[in-house]
Amino acid sequence: MAFVETVRQLWQRKLLVGLVALIAVAVAIFSAYRVNLNPFGLEKRALTVAAASSQILVDSPDSTLVAGAELGTFEALSTRAKIYGQYLASLTARQEIAKRAGVPARSISTSGPFSSATGQTAYTSQSSEERAGELLQEGAVNRLVFTAQEGVPILTVDAQSASSETAIALAGASFATLRQYVRSLEADGQPVRQGVTVRELGEPEGGTLGGNNNIMLMALAFLVVFGLGCAAILVIPRFVQRWHALDYADYAEHPAPPAAPPHHHHDDFDPRLTGSDEPRDPLGPHAAPSR
Repeated sequence: MAFVETVRQLWQRKLLVGLVALIAVAVAIFSAYRVNLNPFGLEKRALTVAAASSQILVDSPDSTLVAGAELGTFEALSTRAKIYGQYLASLTARQEIAKRAGVPARSISTSGPFSSATGQTAYTSQSSEERAGELLQEGAVNRLVFTAQEGVPILTVDAQSASSETAIALAGASFATLRQYVRSLEADGQPVRQGVTVRELGEPEGGTLGGNNNIMLMALAFLVVFGLGCAAILVIPRFVQRWHALDYADYAEHPAPPAAPPHHHHDDFDPRLTGSDEPRDPLGPHAAPSR
């Protein structure tokens, strides 16, 4: 019954409810968009970017995944993975990656395993989802983070861009650039590829981050504003009515005293008392004549 009564009261004030609904819609729109005057239009407030990731295995030609490897060989490959990750963060590799991905080199920001002051990247112990979340907060146009797993010859590539296609292309171009670099290396006149090779552990995977935040924010803003507005429509009239009722009760309990009658001076001239239009002599008939 209380719900029906509430709806009935709101329906009786449907014009105010409609005004509150319009205000709630406006607040919901401005919570997720901003108005641009030149050119005129709406621009999203929330940051929406795409991220992709892939993993590169620094392996031997005989494949440690199949035949296994000695401890010394495994540690050597792990160290080499860190070096390769730092190479991919260099300017030369960045230019090659940009060329393969079809984006300007100056739009790419790179970070390698030894980019921090401590000599180890802060992304080492984080999952791919956490690293992608940090990329989203940092807000670079195109960014690549190369993470070398500790004690494991695996190099993780995390890419960020405005679209998922570009992010996947950056991750794939990183592997292609590293593979070309390894094939071009020589040690003691012998190609390095005879002892080391790189393998991509599956195709890069990516997606959009923050794309649904606008809808959730708009819905929440609309519900909050509309709910507060409807509550104000119901509460304010009752508050005013109660206020007037208390004022009336105070007046009935303590009525105002009657007004005092006006005060008249008897010495003032009153033609009705003397029966004459002449003013009365205050000294009476025995007053001394004036000289």
